Amino acid sequence: MDTSSLENPMPITVVDSSVVKADEPLIVLADSLKPALDTITPAPAKISMTYPPLHRDWRRLGYTTSMYLGATVIAFGVLWVMPESATNWDKEEIKEKGLLWKWKENVKAGPVWDEDDWVLNWITHPYCGGIYYMTSRSAGFTAWESFGYSAIMSTFFWEYGIEAFAEVPSIQDLIITPVFGAMVGEGFFLAKKSILKHDKKVLKSRALGITTLFFMDPFNTILDGFGYKDRVKTQMNIAPVGVNQFTKSPVWGVQFSASF
Repeated sequence: MDTSSLENPMPITVVDSSVVKADEPLIVLADSLKPALDTITPAPAKISMTYPPLHRDWRRLGYTTSMYLGATVIAFGVLWVMPESATNWDKEEIKEKGLLWKWKENVKAGPVWDEDDWVLNWITHPYCGGIYYMTSRSAGFTAWESFGYSAIMSTFFWEYGIEAFAEVPSIQDLIITPVFGAMVGEGFFLAKKSILKHDKKVLKSRALGITTLFFMDPFNTILDGFGYKDRVKTQMNIAPVGVNQFTKSPVWGVQFSASF
């Protein structure tokens, strides 16, 4: 048996005998990650407006309902200066006996079948009912909840409230305003969703779009114009969230935050 290969082994030349420490590869790895981390910047926060809101915005509804108070005073003034042939209001009796007395008498006498002009009964009241409906619908409430809001507003706020100072509550108005108003209002709701989806434009015109929004939902449009919006700020970025205990390599993850 030839044992020369065992007796005369080939010489091994060591070029670099420096000892490599166990933690140096980790240092090199960490240094190599610095450029990558520097190039990753957090995504800018995005502001999104969801229509309708995902939650019931009671504060918005409170603001818009309060705006009705001022608008109703103006509406009452407009009706007061209109001829009695259009409103059927007995202004002389109101002036003589006072508003509060007239309100009590009208509430006791109603409701009755009125003889108002067809424009008031079949155009104005359904439109007003649609505005009531949209005030609630645009604040995140459901169709049935918005119908209920319209019924309450048209019955107690207007027929047995403001208008009762001048005339007896109307049977037609108690029915037409909330029922037909809900139909008109849901049409307004779908139209508003479409307009907002197209960047508040109608026929590629922003002015026409905003005018249409005001016509369909005046109080919410005014409120949004003053900066009140249902905003959700979101931010997303990519960053190391830990270290793999076996490979000692960083574990990457996505960080997401939202503020309401």
